[in-house]
Amino acid sequence: MVNRVPNPDELEPIETASIDELRSLQLERLHWTLEHTYKNVAPYRSLKVGIFGAEPWGESMRKELEERCGLDAVDIYGLSEVIGPGVANECIETKDGPTIWEDHFYPEIVEPESGEPVSDGEKGELVFTSLTKQALPIIRYRTRDLTRLLPGTARTMRRMEKVLGRCDDMLIIRGVNVFPTQIEERVLKVVEFSPHYQLRVSREGQLDLLTVLVERRPDATVANAETIANRLKKDIKNFVGVSAQIIVCNPGGVARSEGKAVRVVDERKSLS
Repeated sequence: MVNRVPNPDELEPIETASIDELRSLQLERLHWTLEHTYKNVAPYRSLKVGIFGAEPWGESMRKELEERCGLDAVDIYGLSEVIGPGVANECIETKDGPTIWEDHFYPEIVEPESGEPVSDGEKGELVFTSLTKQALPIIRYRTRDLTRLLPGTARTMRRMEKVLGRCDDMLIIRGVNVFPTQIEERVLKVVEFSPHYQLRVSREGQLDLLTVLVERRPDATVANAETIANRLKKDIKNFVGVSAQIIVCNPGGVARSEGKAVRVVDERKSLS
């Protein structure tokens, strides 16, 4: 279902939002609010720290949030099966990946196929065992999130690298393993495009076809956006290793969804 795009006059200023409203502010909704309502308004200096989770985001998005909101943006990690938000949280001093609260959750990294543990520093699937939960303890719960464990910096407990992707959302396109977060990183580097995008995977004969829908910002002309789209196409090919068709939509042209954004539409499943 596509959300109705609200009129900016209907939105309350961020400064007047309650604590509960700020806690539940979705990253995508915050981007929309900044883009449509507060574009020419000075950052709100009363907001000092923003803790963002639930959706993958990278350094480009951090930079934009910090510059436009005038706050420090840090990452939070959690999953409802374990406890919800708060399994790990990035430290404001370093902003170098969420620190796992190892006094409550014991982390491991395993090889996704075999389930065998790997050494610290190697990438694999994140697994948690709860140490203090009583109502619903978990033992070696497989999160399906792909990351790696790193030494502690601001805190003595270990950190986890930003989640690369999931075992179950990895796309195989013409024999290449593709994670949506890899393409997101390239899209977010393009300042002329908004942070809204969608990947569509279809099949043309026996070959997979990847289409990336992006959305130009209102101040980007159509002609300029098409030129930049060609650069993005080359960037995706060089960085990810797959060819992609880029479709530039007008502002508001990429569908918004309720809850978490639908970033991937794999049309091959309906053809199989």
